Amino acid sequence: MAAKTFVALLLAAGKGTRFGVDQPKTWLELDGAAILVWSARRLAQVSGHVATVLASDEAALAERVPEVAADLDAAGVTLRIVGGATRQQSCQRAFDAARAIEADLVLVHDAARPFFDIAATERALAAAWQHGGAILGHRARDTLKLVDGAAIHSTIDRSSVFHAATPQVFRRDAFEAMLEHAALHGVEGTDEAGLAEACSIDVRAVEAPSTNIKITYPEDMLLLPALTPLLRRGRADDEGTSS
Repeated sequence: MAAKTFVALLLAAGKGTRFGVDQPKTWLELDGAAILVWSARRLAQVSGHVATVLASDEAALAERVPEVAADLDAAGVTLRIVGGATRQQSCQRAFDAARAIEADLVLVHDAARPFFDIAATERALAAAWQHGGAILGHRARDTLKLVDGAAIHSTIDRSSVFHAATPQVFRRDAFEAMLEHAALHGVEGTDEAGLAEACSIDVRAVEAPSTNIKITYPEDMLLLPALTPLLRRGRADDEGTSS
């Protein structure tokens, strides 16, 4: 079966306050390009990619995006819009901008995750088309404790815990329905899968390598030298490591 087409919503409007630098983390340079450029390039390698809509903060859109316009154009970023104050608002604005783009599926991705696995993403696209939605992530490795402050209350069964990541993919009709449901009922989600869950859309968990980190804290910088070679890997390389 031919790959279903998708439009990608690349979210880069966050301020990166937890990262502790004076610029949004997605503009940090890795191996000659900004993190968000690497994320856009990688999305363009996924089978079925039609276009990417970049949701950025207003200052970056005016000052930084023009500096990498050629790179973004080459990666299929056809629209660049100002994101909202929250992830959900940015997602809604990006989807509104993408309404004229014909695609079977909508993919949402954090620009701060440049190391996502292409082969796993293609499996997520197939699962989303069949079921309604799918997300990348990995199963918990550590023992998990339920705490109140520093007090441990109990141990959580980690066999049923899945660490959610992005890309997160949804059939276009399902994506529109879950955004409408969230707006109508005042649902606020920390990710798109949460919005889908709120209106009973079937979302599947697709396992991917845990190297798909979201660059969030200063200590993440220590991991980047080891992970940077992954930026230049393509689909064939990912197929050898995905499970």
